[in-house]
Amino acid sequence: MKNKLLYLLIYITTNSLFGQTNVSGGIFSNTTWDINGSPYTVTSDIALYPGYTLTIEPGVTVKFNDNTKMLLRGLLIASGTPENKIIFIASFNNPVGGGWQGIEVENNQGGKIIASNIIGEYAYNFIRIMNSSSGEILNISNSEIKNCNYAFYGYDGDSNHTVILDNLNVHNNDYGYIFGQNITLTNSVFSDGEKGIHSWASIPNIFISNSEFFNFSIWPFNMEGEIDNCHIHDNAVGIRMREDLIVKNSTIEFNTIGISAVSSSPVSGANIFDNKICDNTQYNFKHLYSYPVNIANNCWCSNIESEISQSIYDAYDSTSLGIVTFTPFNSNCSSTALSTETFSNIKDYFSFYPNPAKDEINLSENLEGNYKIYSINGIVVKQGIVTKKINISELSKGLYIVKLSNKSLTEFSIKKLIKK
Repeated sequence: MKNKLLYLLIYITTNSLFGQTNVSGGIFSNTTWDINGSPYTVTSDIALYPGYTLTIEPGVTVKFNDNTKMLLRGLLIASGTPENKIIFIASFNNPVGGGWQGIEVENNQGGKIIASNIIGEYAYNFIRIMNSSSGEILNISNSEIKNCNYAFYGYDGDSNHTVILDNLNVHNNDYGYIFGQNITLTNSVFSDGEKGIHSWASIPNIFISNSEFFNFSIWPFNMEGEIDNCHIHDNAVGIRMREDLIVKNSTIEFNTIGISAVSSSPVSGANIFDNKICDNTQYNFKHLYSYPVNIANNCWCSNIESEISQSIYDAYDSTSLGIVTFTPFNSNCSSTALSTETFSNIKDYFSFYPNPAKDEINLSENLEGNYKIYSINGIVVKQGIVTKKINISELSKGLYIVKLSNKSLTEFSIKKLIKK
């Protein structure tokens, strides 16, 4: 009787008429969800137990009934492909954020996710880290998370776990990553929400590079750690300056306030350097406290000290505030980013359509040559040989620069591309 119950704890019913597999209960052995059983519908909470692996194959859709979740005490491997992504979504019609509870990683029991080319949508917490632990517990790449209350919800307590995120498109969630720690985030786009990445940890342990953050109604960052070579634009506040935050080689523009000193404890600001801080609509920098701040060695799109000063709110605007020192400043705002304006005098040899584009772009001319696609910060994200079209389906949503050239590299064109 006991053995019979163990087999029944994982309840799977296949409905061949509709090609659907209903799943619930416990998983007590290595299990694969293949395309033949897709979609898999979680009818009540499902749990993967320690020591076992759940493998989800490319092209599989996992649907969740209202208020259900997946609990991981073992390893989830979900490796899709650009052509056959793995989808986690609510099972009901007209879903909204929070319709299903999400994926809870019980990492103190061995819960871990290795995933690529997945889409997560309409969860309350798409991924939530539940416990303190050590070792890598999330490694996710080339994926999209959207329309959730929280894309990621970290552990609210000290932990030595590590998180690796690369080439993500995280958009239209209320919050991007709350209670984050020990994160390495690269080549990603976070956009269209209230708050982006939040960390409370006293030890700076979040490292973000080559990424873009825009359209946050409150802020994209409230963290300590390092931000390098990022584009931060069109937010209410671009950077909330904390005690141990390093920001370098980045462009901070078109926000209402570019950088705001929000810590009541003295912050030197000296770790914010070699950035372009320009064209923020209210202030490029706004001080909120009485201590002095040094934010020298940045470029402010002006060589005139009085003009730069006008874009900074500090003691000269209110006697309750400290002085912001911005000199010496960089007079040249050029960076590693490849700019179409730099090549405005180059003949327009080649072009492509559509633009904006989702999955591929087509060349207007037959070209036997090469292409390179750059992030807005000048990082090559894709390159190769081109004839008639280029597949861009794996690129995250955002702004790119495309360089097209002939075989001899004597003729080329550089154009902006909007990936939607």
